[in-house]
Amino acid sequence: MKKIAVLGSTGSIGTQTLEVIENHLDKFQVVSLVAYSNAELLTLQCKKFKPKYSALLSQDGKDCLIESVKDADVVVFALRGILSIDAVLYCINHDIDVALANKELLVCAGHLVVEALKKSNSKLLPIDSEHSAIWQCLTSKPEKVFLTASGGAFYHLTDEELDNVTVEQALKHPKWNMGAKITIDCATMINKAFEVVEAHHLFGLAKENIDIVVHRQSIVHSMVQYQDGSVLAQLSTPDMRLPIQLALLQERTNSQIQKLDFSQLLTLTFEQCDYNRFPLARYGHKVIGNPYLAIVLNESNYIFV
Repeated sequence: MKKIAVLGSTGSIGTQTLEVIENHLDKFQVVSLVAYSNAELLTLQCKKFKPKYSALLSQDGKDCLIESVKDADVVVFALRGILSIDAVLYCINHDIDVALANKELLVCAGHLVVEALKKSNSKLLPIDSEHSAIWQCLTSKPEKVFLTASGGAFYHLTDEELDNVTVEQALKHPKWNMGAKITIDCATMINKAFEVVEAHHLFGLAKENIDIVVHRQSIVHSMVQYQDGSVLAQLSTPDMRLPIQLALLQERTNSQIQKLDFSQLLTLTFEQCDYNRFPLARYGHKVIGNPYLAIVLNESNYIFV
């Protein structure tokens, strides 16, 4: 039985993580649940999973995060922002596996995480669907990776139409059901900038070896190109429960996601990212190598969103 702590248990990733765990109760034991402020849902989760430890971050403060991870084998980090950085480093320094669903942590502190991993037996397991796809496709050192982008809610709108979009429209992602913050980041495509920085830290890739490819169907979750010209891609229906399950189990087994039906999958398209209309997507390449700029980018985006 793997002992699991879920930080951010009441959010989109946290609730789907608990769905995965509930589907594999013979493999997982929930030892800790931490939510940001949703006390009502956290109470219900605690009644169902009976963790040894639970806390509300808004009430108990950041110190609860270290306490919450001490008994875990794997910790799912799904809290927003960089509040969890001390807990991530604690896990790495104590050989606890980190299942990371939080972009900001690697954008702002990836250099600290990578340095800590060099002296640890802890595994850094990506929950982002794109980075999970890369991880699944890696068989040797890649020459290049292609991060696929759905393009969010507005990719094919004209410049005139973009001038009049609303928050409500931005929150209607065509393929994924996610939290509000990441859905807005998809609409502006700054989420791809963050994922470029994540890929740099997760897989040790130079920025010139990370490309963004727009793939509106959200079936190919990323691709890996090798020196011989081969490209491996990971395909599945857009459902975060698959990368969550792979991060927790680190093996293939039955899942809850709907399997692909190739009789219905008529077309897969790929196109270059239009950086002129979505300039924020470029910023990941610009801040790699400068953690101070990465922090400014992350915090500025957070304020604007």
